[in-house]
Amino acid sequence: MHRSETRELANCAICGAEIAPATDRAFAFGVDSYLCYACAVKRGGSWNELHDHWDADPDTSEVERAER
Repeated sequence: MHRSETRELANCAICGAEIAPATDRAFAFGVDSYLCYACAVKRGGSWNELHDHWDADPDTSEVERAER
């Protein structure tokens, strides 16, 4: 298997979509939790395409409570 094919995958904490945190615009929170881009934006997150980072973090409080 080629190195580029062994990327680490995770699932969105809300919708369960499979994401590659290292390459997708996923929002990381908690220890090992992620939101996919769509769920992060729905929760108020704002992605800055020019600078390749989140300008505004999405609200993850509801998700964090559910994971406890």
